[in-house]
Amino acid sequence: MKIDDLLLLAQVHKAGSLSEASRQLDLPKATLSRRLTALETSVAARLFVPGASRLTLTELGEQLAERAARHEEDIAETREWLASRDATPTGRLRVSVPAEFAMLVLAESFARFIRRYPKVELEVDTTPRRVDLFNEPYDVAVRMGPVDEPDLVARQYMLLERGLYASPVYLQARPAPQTPADLAEHDFVVLTQGKGMYRTLQNGKQTAEVHPVGPLEANSIGLVLSLTRAGGGLGSFPFGMVASDIVAGTLVPVLPEWSYEPLPVTLLTASRRLMPAKTRAFIDHLFETVPEWAHVKGVLGPDATPRRKP
Repeated sequence: MKIDDLLLLAQVHKAGSLSEASRQLDLPKATLSRRLTALETSVAARLFVPGASRLTLTELGEQLAERAARHEEDIAETREWLASRDATPTGRLRVSVPAEFAMLVLAESFARFIRRYPKVELEVDTTPRRVDLFNEPYDVAVRMGPVDEPDLVARQYMLLERGLYASPVYLQARPAPQTPADLAEHDFVVLTQGKGMYRTLQNGKQTAEVHPVGPLEANSIGLVLSLTRAGGGLGSFPFGMVASDIVAGTLVPVLPEWSYEPLPVTLLTASRRLMPAKTRAFIDHLFETVPEWAHVKGVLGPDATPRRKP
């Protein structure tokens, strides 16, 4: 016995005739008749009174049609629920994002997202490791730096301009550098992940290699920022992370015409196909709430060409 044929029986009973049911279902009358005959064969009993002047169900036929009608209503409800689920962002959304970037750049956007979509539960995971979007329950990952995962769908979110900054306290004791060569005479607050690496400063077509060294080192860019504010040395940061400090005067640009190569920030998902409404809404929201300073520095929209393996 096929469930679809039972649902057809309910439709025929409701319509009152094969012709009307055929019209409502947009199904040929001959096909409908053949499937109802097959249903009778499968239950080994008559469902229609033979020879009746109009469509008349037997007692068993009535009972089956009524039961099938209840299932039909459940299926219709389920379809409506699925449609509303697709239209309305809802459920738990798990996002992996670097801790300092979440705190210094995305916190306000996250809070606005929850106010905008109150049926979504946003879980922000700041684990420093690279999560596996295919085998772990994450919906979106925010990555800073180059992306080397071609199986994922990648949308470039920001390009972060990076420069050198120092506190007025530090610059009172040490003359501000006038050229990249002067940086050799200065202390840096070093981010552990970049320790020992030469970095290239750019000023138009000019370039200069800088080797940041200093007595202070930390593996958190948030702590590096605090130490730089306190006068511990020169620090290298994306502009957006220090924009408020520059306005407040707690940090000032050093060699403002020189900058490091922009740092890309990328949004990653496992697939664009059948993306849940909550995930699409979150990605769209991030692009809609990009900070003003990032618009100046360079941003791509949410439908940027994905990076996928051919």
